[in-house]
Order: sequence, then structure tokens, then C-alpha cells
Amino acid sequence: MGNIVAVSCSPRENDTSSVVADAFLDGAMGLSTNIITLHKLVKFMALLDCRRCMACKNTGKCRINDDLQQVLADISNADCVVFATPIFLGSPVGLYKLLEDRMYSFLDKEGKSVLAPGKKAIIILTSYTEDEDLSGAAEIMSKNLAALGFELMDVITSCDVREIDPALLHRAKELGRTLRNTPTV
Repeated sequence: MGNIVAVSCSPRENDTSSVVADAFLDGAMGLSTNIITLHKLVKFMALLDCRRCMACKNTGKCRINDDLQQVLADISNADCVVFATPIFLGSPVGLYKLLEDRMYSFLDKEGKSVLAPGKKAIIILTSYTEDEDLSGAAEIMSKNLAALGFELMDVITSCDVREIDPALLHRAKELGRTLRNTPTV
């Protein structure tokens, strides 16, 4: 695949969505020559909201100078991006929404994506609530990522994840393996 970026949006450093993203990245690494980057937004010191100043429509880049600048640049240069977030009350957590709003800079004045065609996205959604319906959040995220120019590869969801199901980690790792750009031995 080439350049893979994972963005963990959990407010906790090692929650289930982060662990599942790590399993995916582990599968993508293997013996491949992929370049892998992991951003854990909870570790960032300065994260600012989109101001809808529209400067990005003239410059092609968000003008807010904070820790998300590198994340946005890495996403722009990636071949595949993994978005991992827990779901609280039916929606992605605030850190994901903050990132999603700042990805508005990936649209030009006419609302067309400025990202290179063929950029893949994988969504990882988790919830501690057993009966949480993650399909609504997955649908909205998928639609928004498509509008930004991403091609959705897969959505991994898991509810009631107080104990991580080994099958979930295996699925994520196997999906990561599909992105290896060298044969497995």
C-alpha cells in the first residue's frame, strides 16, 4: 500500500479503539515496506477548532497553527488512513469531530476534494455499551469521509468491549495484512 496513517481519537490513551487500530497497524507492518504513522490525539497539547475562516479555500491548507497541522499533512500524503474512535451517545468523540471539522480544508472553493484520488479509509468504532447502535455513526462518518475524497475500505465495529474479543483483534490484523506491499513468508 505504501503510506498508512492511523489516527486514534480516544480521550483515553489505550482504549479499545486504539488497541484495535494497533492490531491493524501490526498486520500492515509485517515484512512490508509500508510507512506507518500513528497519531494519538489525546497526547497532543494544542488542538484548535475549525474557525471556518475559509483561508484554506485560497491556500489549500488550514491556516490554524497547532498540533493538528502535522496530522492533516500526514493524512493528505497517506495512501490509507485509519480513523479509530469510541462512540459516546451515538456519535464519535469530540476529538474525532475536531479532526473531521479541520479536514474541511481538504475541499476546494467548489466543495471538491483536493486529496489525491484513490485514498483509502478504514473506520474503527467501539462502544462500552452493549446495545449501542454503531451503524448510524458509521454511516455518517462514511458519508463525510467520501465527501472529503476517501474510498471506504472497511468499517470495524465492536460494542461492550470491556474485554477485547481476540476475534476482533484478529480481524483488524488480517485487514492490515491486506495492505502489505510485499508478500508474506
